[in-house]
Amino acid sequence: MKPESTDLGTEFNPDDPTLHLEYLYGPQWRDVAQIIERATQLTPDEREQLNAAAGNGLQEGLSGVPGSAGLAGLFAGLGGASGDSQPTQIAAETAKEFGRARHIQIAGTIAGQAVSPTSGPGADDMSGLLKSLTSIGALVTVNRAVTAAALGDLVGRGRFTREVYDALMRPWTDAIR
Repeated sequence: MKPESTDLGTEFNPDDPTLHLEYLYGPQWRDVAQIIERATQLTPDEREQLNAAAGNGLQEGLSGVPGSAGLAGLFAGLGGASGDSQPTQIAAETAKEFGRARHIQIAGTIAGQAVSPTSGPGADDMSGLLKSLTSIGALVTVNRAVTAAALGDLVGRGRFTREVYDALMRPWTDAIR
């Protein structure tokens, strides 16, 4: 397909993969894609570090979950256990304010698929389910990192400060060197 010319003098090529990545992840798509790509290559040691970074492990997160809260309560418990629910909330508000909510939702979903052990032996049975549950902390940590990355160009706007960005990103950067 022949690229079309735009009013800005640049060519629009609907087959350009970067166009699709920017549509999915926003203007910071390179940073988001880099984290997602690295998340697909996590070693068991790195997974363990990311789980710990999410809030002193899965057990602590489970202890604060009311009996009927289910998976949503688990994620809320992990956010509260790590003490950074405020940065997470600020990021969500910033994403909504600047039209990036869809970008962080998509990035979080793709990051979750990258972290989740869904292939290989045991992926379709109970051991696969238990293995997935042991990756929830890693999933939360990676999700926070892609959220920060997707909003990285908004640092300094409103309540999304460098401190908020760093609080979301630090567990990822500390575990993945």
